Amino acid sequence: MDDLIKEKVKYDQVDYPNENEMWSKIIRKQENHKYKTKKHSYKPKIILTAIMFTIVLSATPVFAKYSTEILDWMRNMNRTGVITSLENGFGQEVNKTVENEAGVLNIHNVISDQNGTTINFSLDIDHDYPIDYADFEKALLKISDGKEIKMEANAVYNQETDQLVGILKTDEEIPHNSNVTLQFGGVKEIQQKSVELKNIVQSKAFPEKITINQDGISQIEFTSNGYQNGQYTLDYLIDLEESNNIEDAYVSYKIQDETIASFGVTHKRPQANVIKRSDSLEIQKEEIEKLGVFLSYTDTVSYKPETWNLDFQYNQDLAKKSTFVMGIDEKIEIGSQQLQFNELVITPSNVKLYIEEKYIDSNSNIAHFNYRQFKLRIGEQELSGEYYKDYISFETQGLIKDITNKEISLILNDAKVSYEAEKQDKVELTNISDVPKTIKTELNGYPIDITYYTKGNDLIVESESKNEQFGGITQNVIYQNGKKIFAETRSNDGVLRTHKQVETFKNIKEKDITLNFFLYTVNEDRAKTIVLQ
Repeated sequence: MDDLIKEKVKYDQVDYPNENEMWSKIIRKQENHKYKTKKHSYKPKIILTAIMFTIVLSATPVFAKYSTEILDWMRNMNRTGVITSLENGFGQEVNKTVENEAGVLNIHNVISDQNGTTINFSLDIDHDYPIDYADFEKALLKISDGKEIKMEANAVYNQETDQLVGILKTDEEIPHNSNVTLQFGGVKEIQQKSVELKNIVQSKAFPEKITINQDGISQIEFTSNGYQNGQYTLDYLIDLEESNNIEDAYVSYKIQDETIASFGVTHKRPQANVIKRSDSLEIQKEEIEKLGVFLSYTDTVSYKPETWNLDFQYNQDLAKKSTFVMGIDEKIEIGSQQLQFNELVITPSNVKLYIEEKYIDSNSNIAHFNYRQFKLRIGEQELSGEYYKDYISFETQGLIKDITNKEISLILNDAKVSYEAEKQDKVELTNISDVPKTIKTELNGYPIDITYYTKGNDLIVESESKNEQFGGITQNVIYQNGKKIFAETRSNDGVLRTHKQVETFKNIKEKDITLNFFLYTVNEDRAKTIVLQ
């Protein structure tokens, strides 16, 4: 049971990049726009020599002309590698349209290489409501050899062209000289809405509930907040009605009219109709009082079930010829995990370092370990990476030439290490009542303040450390009659850099108990550089 609990908590802590969050950040940029409304009237390996790679990249002075909205879209997506590929002739022009009752689909171009495929499209459809972006139920590529590839599809509304502009994306490659059929449809047109929440940041009372009763959202409850080490954190629950049309809901922030960026984590839902989130903002402490807080959510205002079918031939082989692949046999051990680096694939649009992660037998008390900063240095150029399930992805900033003549190294930094507490790591909670009591203790040398009190039949335990290196207690446990009792809810699952944890233990009747620390997180440097070539 210990192992199962630890495994569950470990996976709660893994903060892989969230593409929905990435999309939300882009959508939030659209919030202040004035809307126009149109009424109805592993893969094959290509290993190149240094000479071949230099010739291919040096002999492609093709700068195709692409529409501003496509390039702006790529910049918003931080897809500089895709822009580089388009402007240097590694993409293939398609420029085919197909029309059905819902509107006109235009496929502009395709970029496909060993690291994946990106298709740029625009969609001209009639709509009766202002829209901000769209999701799609179906996005499928059918290849002439019988293979089917599912794609991720997203688009935002471009008010200048009065169209939806977006991309289709997959990690798979379209084979050279393929006849391709795109099946695309099931359009959900979505509005971005916002409700101002006054005096939340200034409030000294948490938790605090605010009634919404709008578009299927009943209320929002702010459970805790705090400021430490240059970061303001806010935890909250959004309650949805059983019948609602809400695709996504979160809190956004502004100072005057300027949107303030936040890093948000959506936790596992405590109930089916409750969204649990934690946000972190890097702002100055004196700016907190000026912070405007808004409940932002997306509402599907229209659905079009029609499907577009479009055929094209993919015969662009230049990106494939310009792919550099290097086999790697490097591994590192981090606690009970081993990361095996297998292959580095550099294409004009993207760089991927493929990884195999596995757990190993270890006497370490590290329950989980992950780095939050990845850099790939190729010669003098340094690329920032994001960790996915089985690879680290790096966005290129321009053409990389003469690769085999350059040193390539991976730099890992900013580690988050989750430790298992020892048997002696515990504290006595005495005279438990509805009056909060605070005791001071230490955990592995880090100072901890434990505040405890009852709320109805429940025991509330708040733990906090003033040490900036300490990431917080992830989980505590109470032993009763040979059974382990874990908290019913936790405010912080160890994902954000917050030092505070609030746990609710259900139906605790004893007035004196022993609280055992179970898992805790430490922010550590643990910088490591691995030379790959």
